[in-house]
Amino acid sequence: MFWGPGDWVSTLLWFIFLIIFLWLGPRMMLFQVLNVLEKEANEMEMLAKKAEEKVSFAILRKKDKKVRQKVSEFLDFFSIYPVDLDPAGIIRKLDHLVKNSEEKVKSFLLNLNPKITKTQEKDLKAALSGAITARQIAKIVRHYVEIVKKYKMLQLALILQMQLPLIKNLLKASVKATEAFINEIPIGDSIGPLVAAKLMKGKAKKFEKEEFIVVETKIAGKKVFVAKALGPGATTGYPGKFLKKFIKRNKITRIITVDAALKLEGEATGSIAEGVGVAMGGIGVERYEIEEIAVEHGIMLDAIAIKQSHEEALQPMKKEILMSANKVVEKIEEIIRLANKNEKILIIGVGNTCGVGNSPEEAKKAEKKLKNFYKKEEENHSFED
Repeated sequence: MFWGPGDWVSTLLWFIFLIIFLWLGPRMMLFQVLNVLEKEANEMEMLAKKAEEKVSFAILRKKDKKVRQKVSEFLDFFSIYPVDLDPAGIIRKLDHLVKNSEEKVKSFLLNLNPKITKTQEKDLKAALSGAITARQIAKIVRHYVEIVKKYKMLQLALILQMQLPLIKNLLKASVKATEAFINEIPIGDSIGPLVAAKLMKGKAKKFEKEEFIVVETKIAGKKVFVAKALGPGATTGYPGKFLKKFIKRNKITRIITVDAALKLEGEATGSIAEGVGVAMGGIGVERYEIEEIAVEHGIMLDAIAIKQSHEEALQPMKKEILMSANKVVEKIEEIIRLANKNEKILIIGVGNTCGVGNSPEEAKKAEKKLKNFYKKEEENHSFED
């Protein structure tokens, strides 16, 4: 019988179908994956353009084609990591590189708008940084999409597709960070400065060059110092350089650093962890300086970390992170209470002080701004639904 057991025609047709499937299958899959990648790459480029437009508008507070063009060109700005084959002196090299980069950005902004204030300058520098990150992510994704197209590499296409959700979240966070810096809305990384601002009851002393501020106050009945980056402009300041100057006139026996820390998946956003060392991110220059001073003077190092994801640290501060601020204050009070009576303690609120001023009153204003932001976000979501 035709199609029966041992029928050579059906066997031949089956082999032909199998060969066609093995030949066409990967190409069909590549075509499908490429469609997804192309769509995602286009969307990422649009998001990066959105960040560019917002920065361009914020510089003059109006649309200007020349400014837009110059900002677009500047977003390809890069820093070359110094040679580290011989690690001696690498910290000085990095410090020099960071200063050069900041001067370059400052010069660029003042050239476009000589009338911007110091606070606006800090906000725009941070906003430019967010837009540069968004541009670079979009360009890297586009680079790999074009490689897949050029060499028809299905394996690379599948790897890129699997990574896209993480990459896209990071790009969206960079765009949201850009908006937050422009509008001076505290971000997740601002939790350290916010905690410090809550404790700053007293006369403040500014360290303008180091972009830092310190207040002498009383906590748990003991005299302590509280420091943070000079707000409310978007800056992390230079905590290591501030400490170098500060310690010359004030003998400190204990430093408590408060900062955002990367959480593991499964950990609750806004959860608090206590440890020892210097709670500080970045490339390590400022942390190195603080550690060197601590070792030289025998200073005890306490650290309090507020857990959050990388994306949450860049975006406007989440409710869970904001709610942790008072708990951190209680934790600091407990550490100070248990410390010896003769100890001289310095609390440093580490992180970007975007939207966070330098007093308890300014901290309340920052909290109010965040609550208004949450309200608008909820209204927008309900409208979309």
